[in-house]
Amino acid sequence: MSPEGLTRSVIHDEARFLFQSLLTGDVRSASAELTYPFQLEEKRFNTPEELVQTWVKQLRARRTDLVTLYDIEVLPFAEMEKKYGKPPARLGLDPRALKDTWAAVGNLSGHAAIFLFRGGSDLNWHAFAYTD
Repeated sequence: MSPEGLTRSVIHDEARFLFQSLLTGDVRSASAELTYPFQLEEKRFNTPEELVQTWVKQLRARRTDLVTLYDIEVLPFAEMEKKYGKPPARLGLDPRALKDTWAAVGNLSGHAAIFLFRGGSDLNWHAFAYTD
């Protein structure tokens, strides 16, 4: 498998875990796999505890049991921008810091949700932002 293929596979598996954790309400497990500070829509969270509290409140207001994860498409950030357009300004992303960024675009019952990933010093990929 090529390095790019391996990267896509690793990010796909990590994104699947994150999306499924959110859909089952297991926010704590998802938050342990993220890198901080983490950007959730327009808010920045420095610790897992802060993020868990907010995400639990948001998920309680939704019927996640009625949402199905159909597919996940993994793309380098530049390809994601070409295909889907620029990410929302509310994420507050610095375009200069996005060179080695990948996007995992999840199809949640026909609605797109995106985790952004970057490589860490441990050679693993960690999500640092989410929007839907």
